[in-house]
Amino acid sequence: MIRIHIFLVFLLLPLTMRSQEDICIGKKYSLYSTVLQEERNYWIHLPDNYEGDTAQRYQVIYLLDGDSFFHSVVGISQTFTTVKGKHLPPSIIVGVLNVDRTRDLTPTASAAGRDGKITPGSLPQGGGSESFSRFLTEELRGVIDSSYRTNGQNMLIGHSYSGLFTLNTFLRHTELFDTYLAIDPSLWWDQGKLSQEAASLIEGKDFAGKSLYIGVASKKRTDRVDIHLNKVNHLLQEILPQAENLRFFSKSFPEENHGTVAIPGIYDGIKQLFGK
Repeated sequence: MIRIHIFLVFLLLPLTMRSQEDICIGKKYSLYSTVLQEERNYWIHLPDNYEGDTAQRYQVIYLLDGDSFFHSVVGISQTFTTVKGKHLPPSIIVGVLNVDRTRDLTPTASAAGRDGKITPGSLPQGGGSESFSRFLTEELRGVIDSSYRTNGQNMLIGHSYSGLFTLNTFLRHTELFDTYLAIDPSLWWDQGKLSQEAASLIEGKDFAGKSLYIGVASKKRTDRVDIHLNKVNHLLQEILPQAENLRFFSKSFPEENHGTVAIPGIYDGIKQLFGK
């Protein structure tokens, strides 16, 4: 009797565990960059109705650190494009994967640490953001715009070094994107140089049509000295309120640290930037 029952269980398994369609949120691609002289990987998520509504065109979200946050941002976008109120229009999401974050995402070469001090013997690193920006906006964007139905609206999302890159792009090359979302940007870099230069970079510039969100992890650290919060607060309180015609939002997250703030920051940023 027992053998018969076991036989029936195995006989029924194909009926109860029959495979359906796979769950797929995106596809992986690569592109050789002549600017960076290397192969670069990126992931693409298309809106659910992309194939069904061939007349619709879409904004593009360029997500830096795509290998860390692609799945989460796809989920957040699904929420905000389907719930009542529809905070976010359906968007193409491009997750850009990392190779060397320090090289690609920092605007200047620096040997200074998070405390603003330079340890004897330390060598300058980084400073390649201009080259990475060219890859992002000239090479990768060219492929995206020629391959998909884009509408000319582009958003940039970054956290930490990527947030620094996002802010640097906003201040120096404002025209490259329409919407900027920077989470806990590493403004300590190079002894806070970008924060110090920000006032002169926004002077006389009209930010009409541009939107910026900055989320900050404000939970105090006890393990090290860090000039990060001072530089961020200077930018938020003294500099950005002077930016002419800028749609600007910010939020402090006192319960989050630098490592945990990315997802709640991106969620809140999209909600504020695209809220009705």
